[in-house]
Amino acid sequence: MGSCFLKPVVIYFSTALNFSQSWHLKMQTKVSVPKDSYLEILAFTTYAYLTNKITAYSGLIGGVRTLGQYIENFIYGKIAEVAFQRFLRDRLGLEVLTDLDLADFIVGPYISNLVALRKGDEYEALRLWIEVKEVRRDQRWLLVPASAVRSRPYDVYVSVWVGLPGAHIAWLTKHVPEVMNKMSSEWRDQMKVIEESIENIPCEVVGFVTWNDVALVIRAGEGDHRAREELDRRFGHRSWYYFSGRESLFDPDDPSWKGSKVRENIGFSLKRLREASDWSRLRELILKNERLVGKVETRRAGGFPKSCGRVRPHEDYRDFAFRCIEIQLENIKRRYGTILRKESWFAQPLTPSL
Repeated sequence: MGSCFLKPVVIYFSTALNFSQSWHLKMQTKVSVPKDSYLEILAFTTYAYLTNKITAYSGLIGGVRTLGQYIENFIYGKIAEVAFQRFLRDRLGLEVLTDLDLADFIVGPYISNLVALRKGDEYEALRLWIEVKEVRRDQRWLLVPASAVRSRPYDVYVSVWVGLPGAHIAWLTKHVPEVMNKMSSEWRDQMKVIEESIENIPCEVVGFVTWNDVALVIRAGEGDHRAREELDRRFGHRSWYYFSGRESLFDPDDPSWKGSKVRENIGFSLKRLREASDWSRLRELILKNERLVGKVETRRAGGFPKSCGRVRPHEDYRDFAFRCIEIQLENIKRRYGTILRKESWFAQPLTPSL
């Protein structure tokens, strides 16, 4: 394995961390995302596509995605973000904002999925960057692409299972009169079933790992035996894995299960992740609000607004990206009087105001 990874300080613990076990053992991790949030996600995603706020180009297909492909690519991830946001509010008493909640769109190729944390009557930009990764259907691993770890690492990776049916978008056709008039009773019944399935979309916040856990897998892959022992202690044997790009997914507890071949990824078994995650620890990390990732290689400021300027001599790429988010939040507050969104994304102007 190459040595071009970030080299963070890895802390080894000789005994289990002393966090409150009541949070760990009794936490209700199942949440639901209501239909109105689903519709706002559709609005946000459609707005981003129509205004080219997020590139629609896909390297997998070698061209620009259609709106349908774009929605399908983003909607599960955004639902996972909202599910985790509701989990933090209802289970851990933390109020955080995603970009869906902001009065205007923030831009950048390297941004935390959770943007700000409420402190009293104000919101503080999050320095602890969290990436929420959705899992669907029968996925059995939290996978963190090695390429992303190299270029855009996060402090915490959270896995959220999203129970959105694959045919979710079909129910919209019942609201087109020309289509509805042609539907048989069987079709209408099926559209009703699909619409009912998104009234409250079932989700589960499966678990999380920190940057330190990811770094341990990197070290273990480079032959560090202490890192391997620490990972086995935390997650169990074969419940973490460095997929080099030549292996297929497997189930540590079911030898008969065979998954697909995957690219270079750092992986954590979802079953063990569910058992190992200590939510009181995550709450403390969010409240402390400090980055865990070491220095991120400085690169050009492409993809960020011109108002952010250039990367300063003392900044790494993460420092610059964080400063750019702060600048954009300040500009939003100056323009709207608040950073909070007051109307639907379906009402967001598609052309910039002069």
